Amino acid sequence: MISTVTTTTTTTTTTTTTASGAAMVSEIGLLAVISLIVLLVVKELAGAAVSSGGELQVSSGAAALDKVLNVGIVPLLFVFSFIVIDKVVQILV
Repeated sequence: MISTVTTTTTTTTTTTTTASGAAMVSEIGLLAVISLIVLLVVKELAGAAVSSGGELQVSSGAAALDKVLNVGIVPLLFVFSFIVIDKVVQILV
């Protein structure tokens, strides 16, 4: 009797932990995608400021920002591609 209760409790706890872990992974993926979108928008605006030929100080700062944003964008593109591949595999399987 006691072993049955312990087994049931352990199984329920494991299922709950797995469900919350999956929810956390989903939230982290959503945060990564939103961050990628924000960085891409900022990079596009910085690139537009450089190509418009505004003031010298603004252009040099925008050019630097345009190059520095790649540090965050490239890893987030990898994360986004893995999320897309995972979703496609989940649909196909």
